[in-house]
Amino acid sequence: MVMILLLVLSLAATLCAAKPMAIYQALSRQHFGRVIGGTNAEQGQYPFAAFLMIRDGDETAFCGGSIISNQWIMTAGHCVVNTNSHGNSLNVSIPITKDHPRSLAERKKKSKYPMVKAKNIRVGVGNVYNAHSTPYHVSKVHVHPDLNLDYFDNDIALIKLSKKLKFSTHVQPVKIDTDSIPDGLTVTGIGWGKTSLDSQTTSDVLQAVDLQTGNTELCKKVRGEFDSNDGDYICVTTPNGRDTCSGDSGSPLLRRCNANPAQSGSAGSGPWVQLGITSYGDNASRDTRMICAAPDGAGFYTHAARYLDFIKKTTGIKSLAASCNGNELVTARSSSAPSSSKQPPAMTLLCSVALILVAAFPFIL
Repeated sequence: MVMILLLVLSLAATLCAAKPMAIYQALSRQHFGRVIGGTNAEQGQYPFAAFLMIRDGDETAFCGGSIISNQWIMTAGHCVVNTNSHGNSLNVSIPITKDHPRSLAERKKKSKYPMVKAKNIRVGVGNVYNAHSTPYHVSKVHVHPDLNLDYFDNDIALIKLSKKLKFSTHVQPVKIDTDSIPDGLTVTGIGWGKTSLDSQTTSDVLQAVDLQTGNTELCKKVRGEFDSNDGDYICVTTPNGRDTCSGDSGSPLLRRCNANPAQSGSAGSGPWVQLGITSYGDNASRDTRMICAAPDGAGFYTHAARYLDFIKKTTGIKSLAASCNGNELVTARSSSAPSSSKQPPAMTLLCSVALILVAAFPFIL
């Protein structure tokens, strides 16, 4: 009897500590990483920002990224893969229809996407003007093995540069924040993407815009099973017509370490730390294509801290995780990411049973 109880308790402890299930929805290429309503960044303000130019055949795409070490760039997985069976279509728009699967029950099996060859990618760093950034060749591209662009699951990639960066005041790595992320937190999105809804081109100068982490109610309307910003995705709403837009994919979502939560954006003075990777956006109505900065829209960012194990295994970087202590940035002792406080019903029931057993049979512990 005691052995059975111990087995149940052990199983309960394992499941109760497990990560919440990722949220899946169908989205289109049109929604990819999308800054509207921002301002020009100053030289050296975001020294970890990277500009990616990806060529494949006759097509060229632009994305952002972040410097995480002297030889590694972190970006979105969808920036460095092709999505059709021919393997030669960058930035192709796939219309969303009412029949397109959006629920977890309709989730397709993960797909294997052909990657863009490393020799076709150039990375620019060290200047807010993309044309004046220092270019670097790429030696390797690592996309998360479970990338699924039907639902933007695990939208993260790591790029290894052919030679090491020379750090300076304009070229520096960024740490990944492991703190819990509340609703209403002021955050900053950056990128070289579109600066207006009617623009047909991306920006030549790095843009920055202050946003707020979403209101969970709206985020759930856009991404059905959204649980909290401590899950695999960080949800950011589009206040007063501000948003990230086309061309910002892969760029970092940031906050400042500051004792005053209202000063955690560009107005603050503490060190920057990265929360997410620009991934996609959608709107609550879902009847039309996503329009950047839509009143009922939300942007979703791959939660970087949830992928620290993948990053460490791929790059060997051990001191990437960090947390804020007032205005200071401190290296985290553990690479563990924040976890959602909500549990699926089955896990909640099992946890409850475990607690009852402990109360009824305290002698087994």
